[in-house]
Amino acid sequence: MMKKLCFILLFLLIGIFHAQTYTIPQNIQSAFEGVWIYEVKYHTNSVAIRFEKGKDYAIFTDIGTGEAPPKSMKAIVKGNLLIIPAQQNQNDYIEAEIIKGKLHLKIKQVTWDKKGNAIQNSNSSEQRIFKRIAKKDNTRSRRFRTE
Repeated sequence: MMKKLCFILLFLLIGIFHAQTYTIPQNIQSAFEGVWIYEVKYHTNSVAIRFEKGKDYAIFTDIGTGEAPPKSMKAIVKGNLLIIPAQQNQNDYIEAEIIKGKLHLKIKQVTWDKKGNAIQNSNSSEQRIFKRIAKKDNTRSRRFRTE
């Protein structure tokens, strides 16, 4: 009986320690990490993506045009995608993917019922393509340069 109890305890501890040491693959981190910019004639939008050691998610920061405070969200890694689940009164469903060195951001609009449940929308989505302007560097000034 005591051996079984020790075995179960050991198994649970291994699971806990394994969960705490989860790391996102380096190729995913290096592909996404940095500051990205979307520019059209009279509009610019910037986002920053960073990874923290030992976390199983990325920090996706919507810098926007710089007129409003930046907004940070957790992005889950799923295969080669970063996914930001929709949250009522916060954000729509967002998928980010790197294609040929550019960040492809797909935003699917989500509507909510009175009870706070997501309602299945038609496949209404918007896509923007961002160029990397800088790798992660907290000491870099706001001056952007294209890499």
